[in-house]
Amino acid sequence: MAGYFASPWDIMASALLPIGSALLIFLVEAKGPLSRHIRATKGVVAPYFGSVAVLFGLFAALLASDVWQKTNEAKGAVLAESHAVKTLAYFARANQIEPLILPKLKAYAKAASAENPYSAAISPAGSETDKAFLDLLTTISQTSGLDDSIRMGMLSAAHDLLRAHGTRLNLANDVTAPIKWIAILVLGALTQIALLLVHVDNRRAMRVAVGLFTVAFSFCLVIVEIFDAPFDIVLAGEPRASLKLALDGL
Repeated sequence: MAGYFASPWDIMASALLPIGSALLIFLVEAKGPLSRHIRATKGVVAPYFGSVAVLFGLFAALLASDVWQKTNEAKGAVLAESHAVKTLAYFARANQIEPLILPKLKAYAKAASAENPYSAAISPAGSETDKAFLDLLTTISQTSGLDDSIRMGMLSAAHDLLRAHGTRLNLANDVTAPIKWIAILVLGALTQIALLLVHVDNRRAMRVAVGLFTVAFSFCLVIVEIFDAPFDIVLAGEPRASLKLALDGL
């Protein structure tokens, strides 16, 4: 998710922002110009916290499921792309057209490994990966002496390669990722405020309650940061590693 988040510093920020938010809330409650007004809200009862906490809990659970599913889909796309490369290479070897197909596959693997999905230049049809794929497809289509069933099988594998590549780019360049992160940050901060308000008459209980929730809040943000950017952290180095492994194993 380069351009949004992507480094250990961002993971650290995700862990520390809830702590900073809690400390700011404590400061405002203790000394800020709003302190007197906050202390006057002793009528806020515990069920108020429950309504805000349920919203945070439901959103966090839904988001955790979403980011884990996204990581699994990203891994599946990488494996499908490397599997398609292997399939095409096996077809080429079985039909003794390796000198024609393998250079095209290597050119595709090199281009796909070097592309930056976050660059504005990734979309145009003239990108290096698109050119390499078109060259591969043209070679398959125009190779003479191939049985029709073999050619259809190779074209089907090429279609799987293109689809896996598109899925991978789509997952890597998910524009909703920063929105999810900001949304859980806002809901978490609101829950911290709600905890403060329901314990405003007992400062020690307030700090314990807000502190415990802040630990859970930080954990949720870190999970979102890691798993909602699979190609930056969990799958760092992909698809380069899988494509290289596929070609080296031929």
